[in-house]
Amino acid sequence: MPLKMAEKFAKFQRYVLWLYRLYELNTQIAICEPWEKVFCHILIGSCISLILYASYAYVPGYCLRLVGFLIPPAATNINDTFNNIKCATADGICSNSESYLT
Repeated sequence: MPLKMAEKFAKFQRYVLWLYRLYELNTQIAICEPWEKVFCHILIGSCISLILYASYAYVPGYCLRLVGFLIPPAATNINDTFNNIKCATADGICSNSESYLT
């Protein structure tokens, strides 16, 4: 059993190394000096992290706003009625502000 797991782990390592080499060749980082590789990795990582954060923070609000534009007016009246029911049961404190991530 441990021999099979060792073989699978070695195969996984070869696959990850192959993916890394493919990444280096596709981005032309393979021809750079080591300090240039570090700089490029940091730059690419920063760009990807900013894109992921912006997608997490801003896209849901835009999607909700787009859905608000696409919903027919009759459906918004149902949502207003539902909001009024929620406000009536919340100990007299009513907040009509919508919560977005941003």
